Amino acid sequence: MSGGADRSESEPFRPDSSEGGYGTLAIVGVGLIGGSLALALRQGKYRGKILGVSSESTLAEARELGVIDEGFSYAELGDAVAAADLVVLAGPIAVIMEQLRTIGSMGVALKSGLTITDVGSTKRAVLRVAAESLPAHVSFVGGHPLAGSEQRGVSAADPFLFQNAYYVLTPSASTESTEVQRLGEFVGLTGARVLVLDAEDHDRIAATISHIPQLVAVTLVNSLEELGSNLEHGKHLAAGGFRDMTRIASSSYSVWRDIIGTNSDVIQELLARYAARVQQTINEVANDGLAPRFESAGDTRREIPRDTKGFLTKLWDVLVVVEDQPGVIVDICAPLAEKGINVQDIEVLKVREGEGGTLRLAFRTREHAETAIAELTARGRTARMRE
Repeated sequence: MSGGADRSESEPFRPDSSEGGYGTLAIVGVGLIGGSLALALRQGKYRGKILGVSSESTLAEARELGVIDEGFSYAELGDAVAAADLVVLAGPIAVIMEQLRTIGSMGVALKSGLTITDVGSTKRAVLRVAAESLPAHVSFVGGHPLAGSEQRGVSAADPFLFQNAYYVLTPSASTESTEVQRLGEFVGLTGARVLVLDAEDHDRIAATISHIPQLVAVTLVNSLEELGSNLEHGKHLAAGGFRDMTRIASSSYSVWRDIIGTNSDVIQELLARYAARVQQTINEVANDGLAPRFESAGDTRREIPRDTKGFLTKLWDVLVVVEDQPGVIVDICAPLAEKGINVQDIEVLKVREGEGGTLRLAFRTREHAETAIAELTARGRTARMRE
């Protein structure tokens, strides 16, 4: 193929009003991401046929929820792929790479002009396997939707999961730019902001703003062990900033194993640089030289957009003044549930027995947070956004 994709693209696609350029879509791995993608495309007026490849129990649930039109077991992967115009591999990275090898072995059984993409969190290794495995008449464009949830499985599929989230596409050097544009417009039907990046750039950015923070959060939580006999006291006092900045430390290593394994060279390099920065901070603590660091960090932090989803999913916090009495949390959450607003996290920030205190409610979107404030205020409570 000729006419490589333009890596200089930095603006999100603005999809037109078409129903999408693929007649039949096959989603391999109908879980949270795969299921949400199907529902979001339907919400975006895609009217093509959606095939699902997954376990029998997941397929039954997906049919019941209206996520897919037709289901195939993993043993029938070849049948689903042969019928598709676009295939989305929506499993873990190691599984994605194995499926690429399996699909590639189908050779001429694959439609000419078939496009395959994935949703993996790292891209270089996936693109290498795709280049090694797929025949020339098949296009591969790496994909990474920067959206997720603490929930798992197709039952948690959300048609609005990708709204205002970045969806990164990483084409190979041989991918036709028209195919990248076509796929970008298609996934743009989900409400995502599509961005084209080189796979090397993607993996370095992901390591910097996602993989390193994950490892730092894990290390910070484990550093509580340094408290020794005061460990239990430390756990109880570790609220506020510590709890907020280490929220992601609860992630399962089974989720992160493939991510770290396929980006370990960049992660190791950046961890070494981070260690040097920590040593520099140690020196500045000793010499009262931290002022410029705080100022620079504050300036950069203020430039990070608040209105988009990124690698680390943001929660919007609302602070509510509460009285100390039985059932107060139910009194606050019940009317929000009636409005269809889901509280993602609840934390008692401070409370005095017999008087009350402050409750932190976390929401997935700013809109839900603002609606919650309006509802609570209308019911006579004091509530505000925590910026």
